[in-house]
Amino acid sequence: MGWAKRLRPWPRGLAGQLILALVLVLLIAQGTVVGIAMHERRDRFEREGGRYVAQRLATMARLLEATPRSLHRQMLRVASSRGLRFNIRPRPSGLPPSPFLEAWLAPHLNAQGITGSVIFELKRLDDDDGDDDARPGRRRRTGAGGLIAVPIRSTGGELWLTLETRRRETPPWPHYAFASFLLAGLGSALVVILLVRRATRPLQDLASAAEKLGRGEALPPLEERGPIDIRRTTRAFNHMQDRLHRYVSDRTRMLAAISHDLRSPITALRLRVEMVDEEELRQRMVASLDEMQQMVEATLAFAKQESEIEPTQTVDLAKLCQDIVAERAEMGQPVTWLGGPEHQYPGRPLALKRALGNLIDNAVRYGDCARVHTTPQGILVEDDGPGIPENLHEQIFEPFSRIETSRNMNTGGTGLGLSIARSIIRGHGGDIKISNRAGILGLSILITLR
Repeated sequence: MGWAKRLRPWPRGLAGQLILALVLVLLIAQGTVVGIAMHERRDRFEREGGRYVAQRLATMARLLEATPRSLHRQMLRVASSRGLRFNIRPRPSGLPPSPFLEAWLAPHLNAQGITGSVIFELKRLDDDDGDDDARPGRRRRTGAGGLIAVPIRSTGGELWLTLETRRRETPPWPHYAFASFLLAGLGSALVVILLVRRATRPLQDLASAAEKLGRGEALPPLEERGPIDIRRTTRAFNHMQDRLHRYVSDRTRMLAAISHDLRSPITALRLRVEMVDEEELRQRMVASLDEMQQMVEATLAFAKQESEIEPTQTVDLAKLCQDIVAERAEMGQPVTWLGGPEHQYPGRPLALKRALGNLIDNAVRYGDCARVHTTPQGILVEDDGPGIPENLHEQIFEPFSRIETSRNMNTGGTGLGLSIARSIIRGHGGDIKISNRAGILGLSILITLR
């Protein structure tokens, strides 16, 4: 069904939906106007055509009554024209009546003072210039027509003036009218497209900025442009971004200040511990102070990293992983690069390197080794350790959290490595998922970056 979704006519974007809706409304309005105009044109043509035929017939009847009979044939020949043929004959009979011509002409004949006329229907008329004799090669047209007969009063009703006519169809709509309609529609659609795209372009910029902000990039304030509603939205986004940066900055400075201030009492405690006479107690107290010192240093390093603004650039994740593995291998750590597809990603390389380094160090410390490779979903780090119970998968990402049942406390560590790694990855719009390897010992850590 994927092909059906790709072929659906209704666009998914806001600009496309607005453009299509406005163009459809415009075409419907234009079509309605043209339909009304054509209807009025047809009615006007029928009214004017009936009035014209009645006037010609009345004028010819008065001329015949006022002129000698010897001139009648010549006058009839001169008055006849294409589609209208005059003649004098006895009262016609034997033809069916024509309801259409009756309804079309009767009001106009009455207005001209013609009474006593009869109207018949004809099936075939010569399409010539009014000559009575059919010309060789002249094509005869078949169509509804009629014969109107009016008694000539000067003959006492013995002779009748007849007029043969076709049922006239409304002439076709002129080509320039369709061209005008087409140009108006295309021109209006073009204007609508330009205006809608101009109005929705700030929304596209806002969506792009929101995506970058979600990845932790530093952005300048967006320009407030477009309709007033979009300007308000952009202004609210700029205020939100400014407040968010201030909040993170204040939190980071506070964290750094607390960690820095803890150095002095820890140092003072270390001096006082040296004065303890009992050796075993003194060693336990020194170990606790060393652990506190490590936590303070890790917190300061984390705060320093958070306060640094690193520019975003395109990073080849496969190359980044390969470089980190090579560095760890040179240091004698059991780290292996298994290869994988290239993955170009817009990110902060130093931050990504730190996050991946923390995960590799964690795998080496608690899982005896680390195997790294890239996948279509992201980066995968595997080890051969004892794994972690599923109910504790989320807990290990908490700051200063160490799972004693699954990790060796003697290996050290402050419990900030995984927390810092996930903070960095989520700052890039991704996430970290862990799972125990099925059927064998070991843990799999998948870094997904979107």
